[in-house]
Amino acid sequence: MNRSAADCLVLFDTSVTGRLSEGWASGVLLQRTKTTKAGPMLYVDCYPIWDTKTYRAAKTEAEQERHRKAQAKLNKRNAEAKLTRLLDENFHRHDLCVTLKYHDGKNPEDEKQALRDVQNYIRRIKTLRNKRGLPPIRYVYVIEETNGARGRRFHAHVVMSGDGITMDEAERKWTDHVAGHTNMGKVMPGTDERKPNLASLAHYLLDDTKAERTMARDGKNQQRRAMKRMWNCSKNLRDPDEYATTADKKISVRKVQKIAETMNDAEQAEAIFARLYPDYTLVLKDDGKPEIEAKRSKWTTGVYVRALLRRKETKPPGKRRKSDEKQTPCRTRRI
Repeated sequence: MNRSAADCLVLFDTSVTGRLSEGWASGVLLQRTKTTKAGPMLYVDCYPIWDTKTYRAAKTEAEQERHRKAQAKLNKRNAEAKLTRLLDENFHRHDLCVTLKYHDGKNPEDEKQALRDVQNYIRRIKTLRNKRGLPPIRYVYVIEETNGARGRRFHAHVVMSGDGITMDEAERKWTDHVAGHTNMGKVMPGTDERKPNLASLAHYLLDDTKAERTMARDGKNQQRRAMKRMWNCSKNLRDPDEYATTADKKISVRKVQKIAETMNDAEQAEAIFARLYPDYTLVLKDDGKPEIEAKRSKWTTGVYVRALLRRKETKPPGKRRKSDEKQTPCRTRRI
């Protein structure tokens, strides 16, 4: 029975540079391509399907590598990727991105109160939208708790529907009820071929490096902040992962080799993916290279390829199904 490398992605941590060595595909039966559409974005994941012997050996190494804490890094990366796709699919230009803060000395006593404050804020926005006959609110929020030199503090980031509500109105729904202030902005995905998705916003919401920042300048009296997060979302969000498709003949083993060996050549990479996905174009990085990643493993054979594409002509968002309009909060998650 052949098994998928999707079970062992923790092993694929070495970037392909140059030509692949002989025997790189030993034990690889075929490549499985997973295609996920999220708004105007197209996420392509292509990984090997092994024979049973190769799979068993890789699975053993994967279990050992998880004990070496590599799984935590992969989990964080996968969480960011999932949130990025969720934002791409459900939020568009001019939806709102709000940071809810408290004045000094007015922070909640505990996380339960912070959670109630955010939920009450969402409820007030929902009431306002209902009065105006607007569609049910879509939202994702992250509550951050920090412990540092200034004590225990809370603030929240909210990404939500912006149609029919001004930024001033959204701000007052917080400041009129809580001793605090806001930072208010619009969701702004890029308009060109570079960074057109909402990956930077997802990274910001889930960024652990903020916990490593020091509390004092010039390196004096440095302190690390202990940080916890809770996040939640409305149930009417459409999860693009539920509609992802897989194909075992979309990209061959031979084609994966060509992609891996030429991925830094924008012209060649674009030609390959133009034939595979004619309605999409490759996203480019800041350095002008295509948004393609090819990873190998030190423990097993095969290559894992990821690519990010954008639809050539962005269509206006379609009419939402009635089932999408049911708005019931899902359970709070910890990050």
